[in-house]
Amino acid sequence: MKKLRINHLAVMAVILIQQGIDVAWYSLLRNKWMQLLAKQAIDFEATSVFAYVVSFAGEVASCYITAFIFTKLNIDNVRDGILLAALLWLGYTIFPLAQTDLFSLRPIGLSLINGGGILLNAIVCGAMLGAWKKYDDKALQAT
Repeated sequence: MKKLRINHLAVMAVILIQQGIDVAWYSLLRNKWMQLLAKQAIDFEATSVFAYVVSFAGEVASCYITAFIFTKLNIDNVRDGILLAALLWLGYTIFPLAQTDLFSLRPIGLSLINGGGILLNAIVCGAMLGAWKKYDDKALQAT
């Protein structure tokens, strides 16, 4: 059986695409998102570079963790990639995010906006990593 490896080029491509998805998602939902946060555009003018570093690092981590899981579970197609990514989002993202927001007295709509962007990124990551696979050369030669 072919052994999957992490495709670093695919991971890097997904990370770059996710940065674009984040910009598009929050541009599209900006007004509603700020309304739910009770903020105005001026409140975000002094956003620290650290926030962008954390955002990028988080996407690097999530993509590599997803790729690692794919190699262990032998996820090698788009459908299974999307399914697993969506299930991970369901179990480890949306409910904890909603719980945090609700106990912080923030509206559930905020969870839906933030969680929706994460879901979109997860689906793209799952699809691309499922489709753009890489196999261990040693395992291929041994067969």
